[in-house]
Amino acid sequence: CSPSEKSVISLLILCHTELGLFLAALKALQEKIHRLELEKSQAEDKLCSLSRAAAQYRRVLEHKSYEKDTAHQELMQQRKDASVQLNAAQSRCSLLEKQLDYMRKMVSSAGLEKKMILEQQAQLQKEEDQNRLELHAKLEKIEMLEKECLKLTATQRIAEDKIKHLEEKLHKEEHKLIQDKTAQVD
Repeated sequence: CSPSEKSVISLLILCHTELGLFLAALKALQEKIHRLELEKSQAEDKLCSLSRAAAQYRRVLEHKSYEKDTAHQELMQQRKDASVQLNAAQSRCSLLEKQLDYMRKMVSSAGLEKKMILEQQAQLQKEEDQNRLELHAKLEKIEMLEKECLKLTATQRIAEDKIKHLEEKLHKEEHKLIQDKTAQVD
């Protein structure tokens, strides 16, 4: 390579490197622009949201002022109504006192009934406990009888096996005796 070719190659390499740096810087700038646009969009959304909230707050304040006036009028009406209700409540109170006396008598009567029911429940519980004990004793007896039955069944099987064995032995002996007699007759 001649010196001029080397300088051209160096120049090309330098241009290529600078082009890469320029493209990287351009890409970074595009990403920054994209982020800024996104932030701008978010800020606009927040601004709209704040504007709506402010308008709603203004409406709420106006409504509360109206409610305050209405509440004062209602309070005055409620005072009048309360006076009427107080008179009605006093007459109901005397009626309720009479009803309370009647209820006290009913509660006293119910207390006696409750005492009788509790005594009956105690008696029933005692009988149930006794029945449970008897049932438990019967179940134990049944369990004992089942065990005894199993023992007897096992003993019976053993005895049947022995009888069968003895019958087979007896049958063989009889057969042998018959053969011996047959042999003697011949």
